[in-house]
Amino acid sequence: MKILLLEDEYSLRISIEEFLEEIGYEVDGFMDGQEAYDAVYDKSYDLLLLDVNVPTLTGFELLQKLRRDDITIPAIFLTSMTDVNDLKEGYKRGCCDYMRKPFDL
Repeated sequence: MKILLLEDEYSLRISIEEFLEEIGYEVDGFMDGQEAYDAVYDKSYDLLLLDVNVPTLTGFELLQKLRRDDITIPAIFLTSMTDVNDLKEGYKRGCCDYMRKPFDL
């Protein structure tokens, strides 16, 4: 399984990448939303793990653009947001679920 990980906090991104790779997944990590968006068109992914607040394109904007382009890769937001309206916004833009930070790998 190939996973795209969008997380701008370096240490968290590396920790998640290492954990997922140790259990057999291929992971491409990005800290910038536009770079992650472009990567979806360069490679094939089975899952998107997206932080919301990242440079250039937010996770919300990235997923909305992908859904408008009929890209239906399952997406999970990794976020510290807790406001119900923020969570609703993510679902409106096409996510499958949320994982709230901090979380235990």
